[in-house]
Amino acid sequence: MIKNLNNKYILSAFLCLFLATAAKADSNTQKLDFVDTEAKSHKTNLFVQNGDRIQEKLAILENSTKTKLSPTTSLINRTISANKNLVSQSFDRNDSVTQVNRVSQLKDVNPNDWAYEALRSLAERYNCISGFADGTFGGQQTLTRYEFAAGLNSCLQQIESLVTSQETIAPEDLQTANRLSQEFEAELASIKGRVDSLETRLEVLEDNQFSTTTKFNGEVILAISDVWGGNPPGGCENISLNLQNGDTANAVNCGLRENNEPISTADEPDSETIFAYFARLGLQTSFTGQDRLRMYLTTGNFDNGGFTSPEAFNTYSPRFSYQAGLENQVVLDILEYRLPAFNDRVVFYASGFGFALSNVLTANSPFFDIGRGSVSRFAQLNPIFRIGGAMDAGTGLDWLISDKIRFQAAYGTRNSGEPDGGFLGADYSALGAQLLLQPTDDIVAGLTYVNAYSSDGSLGTYTGSVNAETNGLWSGSRLPEVQGDLGGAFPGIGLELGDFPAQINAVGGTFQWNLTSQFNFGASAAYTFTNYLNEIPEFNLDGQIPGTNSVAGEEPFANTFNYQISLGLRDPLGREGDLLGFVFGMPPKLVDAGPVTPGQTVPFSEQVINNEDPVAITDNDPRQFLTRNEDFGDADNDFLVQEGTIDQLGREDEATSLHYEVFYRFTVNDNVSVTPGIFIVTNPGHIADNDTIYVGTIRTTLRF
Repeated sequence: MIKNLNNKYILSAFLCLFLATAAKADSNTQKLDFVDTEAKSHKTNLFVQNGDRIQEKLAILENSTKTKLSPTTSLINRTISANKNLVSQSFDRNDSVTQVNRVSQLKDVNPNDWAYEALRSLAERYNCISGFADGTFGGQQTLTRYEFAAGLNSCLQQIESLVTSQETIAPEDLQTANRLSQEFEAELASIKGRVDSLETRLEVLEDNQFSTTTKFNGEVILAISDVWGGNPPGGCENISLNLQNGDTANAVNCGLRENNEPISTADEPDSETIFAYFARLGLQTSFTGQDRLRMYLTTGNFDNGGFTSPEAFNTYSPRFSYQAGLENQVVLDILEYRLPAFNDRVVFYASGFGFALSNVLTANSPFFDIGRGSVSRFAQLNPIFRIGGAMDAGTGLDWLISDKIRFQAAYGTRNSGEPDGGFLGADYSALGAQLLLQPTDDIVAGLTYVNAYSSDGSLGTYTGSVNAETNGLWSGSRLPEVQGDLGGAFPGIGLELGDFPAQINAVGGTFQWNLTSQFNFGASAAYTFTNYLNEIPEFNLDGQIPGTNSVAGEEPFANTFNYQISLGLRDPLGREGDLLGFVFGMPPKLVDAGPVTPGQTVPFSEQVINNEDPVAITDNDPRQFLTRNEDFGDADNDFLVQEGTIDQLGREDEATSLHYEVFYRFTVNDNVSVTPGIFIVTNPGHIADNDTIYVGTIRTTLRF
């Protein structure tokens, strides 16, 4: 859900959403370009090419068609009169040269003719005819009178230019030019008319002729990666659970205990070095030369969450930038259309699939590129642009108000094709607006606002703690509802909350500054306000916790905060295209929430039994405990029944997790780069008991 830009084209406007990536500063550029290069016109530059014969014969005509023809007679007259010292030396037709046959009597101009030699002399002296590597008027082939006149016109223009700039012209050259212009007056006039007509036709072609074309491009990412640490979260293992009906179910055992003693055999996360790939093929089509239809087909093998899955590290922290939840299946990833309007100052955007707010709202991040930017998901861009997660349909606009100010708006939904929700009533929607300012060529600042509706209260960024991503763990949890010693702890007992819908409002800022031609500084931050739309129902807890029912009737709330700082150094080793990047920041953290309420999230085993796929990531919190219950399974597996503990919903994150990242992109050539990188996450999930996670990868990117 990030390329050089062109100041002529920008912005969008299609209902509520279009373009993206314009003030984005590519990590290779020397300036922060403010205008999106993808909004540029696709207009084809047309050039008139002369025939092979003319190119072989000194390329005279090709040179002449690139400049306007001037009236030849007036040219020489002005030239002679401009040089007062030469007025008295006006050309005399009765001088010694008159013994040569008049060229007007000749059908063609041969190398032995006076006119041919005269033009050769002018061409070599004033460099007025191009077409040969040494710049000389070479060749020994006969020219037609029109070919000859084309070359003569070029020399007359060169002489006129020199006289205008008060350069000295030899009197004999002026006389020669005057005589040639008179001898070829008819041909010069004819050529002028032909070239004027040709230029008129060329302008029509440039304005109207366009052939619908489709461009093919692709990207392949190959990466070898590993992760260390993280105990907990992680320490999970796959287990098989025997059910009473005789069926078996796969469950995930994450640190299960009996009588407060660990019984799990997975004391540390079970992960090995992996080799993963990500590939996408794109088709880009233009129908007018300025619009763009883009489609991407994507595949990859980083399925089941990769290192983030409960079977591995059970947290979003080790998520890669290029990670896709695919199992070697080819899927449609992006389908979008962009159309510039209003003299290319507004660009309208429409997406049928693969929409994200960052498709239209410029991320203003130097590392927003899955193949050439940061290696982690969090370091790519401000998580505010990911609110809404992977949506399908969307629309927007990008408006270049001035060369210094730009406004963008975007709206997208999830499951917009379902009749019960549609584009405007879907169960998840996000509306974003952004103002970009570029006070200098080296500074771009952005102010972003996002308003979203979530049917389950989740943010959808998949970069922060589970507590922050779910805004307090409300949806899908239980409130204790039974009396007695059980206390509502067993699965299936308690008041199911189901989905808790919420309204989300977020404000954020981005900043980029090219301190020098090589050194870039970036920063971003966002604060998110979430207000649930349902009230907390009444519940009972055996009287053990006084006042717990006092929260009944209240609407929960949750506020999250995140920030990051980045430094980029271009060409640090003198290698063009290389990039050294540093990122430091705090992933989204739940900093304010309430009311704090006793509650319980659904245990892993029950999620699997209910065929909930994928099994939810929990940061290993709340901790899972077990109790013996022979009625649930057979005697061999009775210890696998998870009891769970009554946790607190609507609570703040207890600690602070920090993200440190460094990577170096080696640019092999324009199509290949290799990026080794490492990032470290302390207190994963903002939980103090969780060990630091270390992630390393070597990413190879091939583009074509």
